[in-house]
Amino acid sequence: MATTCRETVVDGYNLIHKLWNPGADQPMAVLRERIETILSAYRKKTRRHVSIVYDGGAGPRPLSIGGAIEVISSGSSLNADRWIIDHVRSMGSRAGLITVISSDNEIRRHVVAWGGQWNSSEAFIEELSGMGILKSGDDNPPSPAAIARSMKNGSRPLSDAEVDRWLRLFGKD
Repeated sequence: MATTCRETVVDGYNLIHKLWNPGADQPMAVLRERIETILSAYRKKTRRHVSIVYDGGAGPRPLSIGGAIEVISSGSSLNADRWIIDHVRSMGSRAGLITVISSDNEIRRHVVAWGGQWNSSEAFIEELSGMGILKSGDDNPPSPAAIARSMKNGSRPLSDAEVDRWLRLFGKD
């Protein structure tokens, strides 16, 4: 996808589900962290502004892992799809500077109609692999044991979802 676009907007959960197909026992916070790290590497290599948009949450927060990406939560009034469509539309004549990554057909139709560029999540995964950003093993979600190992020595706090999962695992609802 060699392009002169200056901004890449990623439909976060769409890409996560195409890459890992997470199960109910897979903590979504860990998968979000992994995709954000991968996108930081992409941003560093391409020097494009990268935004990842998730459904829900309170609002945007910056993330810096070897290159800043913008993490946006669509909030309670919009879903990520609507946020992305509205963002592209708000760009007006500059919409051609945006590439949206999503396999959602409604997003594709709106992005193309407003003059933006679109790439499917599957094609983007291939691009990441071709660039050497997505390596063998990145396409496997972390196991509960791997999550536990990564948290050894207090490397990061547990998310609410992880705490709930561990409580369920030990029968402590």
